[in-house]
Amino acid sequence: MTTEFTSALHDSEYRITLAQPDLGNMLTLDAMRAIAAEIRTAGRDSAVKIIRIRASGPAFCRGRAVSAPPATPPSAAQFRRNVADPILDVYRAMHESEVPLLAEVQGDAEGFGCAFVAACDMAVAADTARFSLPELQKNLPPTLVLSVLRYKVPPKASAHMVYLTETIDAATAREWGFIAEVVPGASLQQRADAMVASICTRERIALAALKTYFREITIPDFSLASEVAGAALANAMTSMRR
Repeated sequence: MTTEFTSALHDSEYRITLAQPDLGNMLTLDAMRAIAAEIRTAGRDSAVKIIRIRASGPAFCRGRAVSAPPATPPSAAQFRRNVADPILDVYRAMHESEVPLLAEVQGDAEGFGCAFVAACDMAVAADTARFSLPELQKNLPPTLVLSVLRYKVPPKASAHMVYLTETIDAATAREWGFIAEVVPGASLQQRADAMVASICTRERIALAALKTYFREITIPDFSLASEVAGAALANAMTSMRR
């Protein structure tokens, strides 16, 4: 069992809390596999109306915890299976969930953490939160992130984030579509509680119908985008190592 996050059902809210503040809530690939499984289980649970993603400590999530490189350089297929697929599966589980997901962002969201927020159906952030996609600093093309951003963030905003790797503040993140609302840090939990309470007054079947609409109509071709993103990243990363 992973110690990188906790999960619990609170009435009709399923809450996932990133729980390694000393490490910036960075997530290993094993933790990502576990989170995807949690989201899938909660999304199918008839008792759950919303999945809430939050974090402990000053940072929301500083991205993926990078492990030591293997002794033998992986093939493109191995890289895709061992690195890209666990990340894409989190996004896929969020996309396929029968109920909406809410991100409560109290601090910095970097790399995977930034995409994690964008992949949620709703997101509220503290005014001190910051967002960045620094992957290209290590010559890692963030195609996986772009598979999430393509219908949520304007293309030029996405390009600015991934090419320049600059950090943006919460107000800019709201303007660009990563989040929908910015509140003072002291009010963040209260606002997220109110959003959850409002959604939980609705019938689950109505919430699921809306989620289906967003999934199939406003965010089409997710599977194709995911497949192309994984293949492009795997090919680029294994080619650079040769």
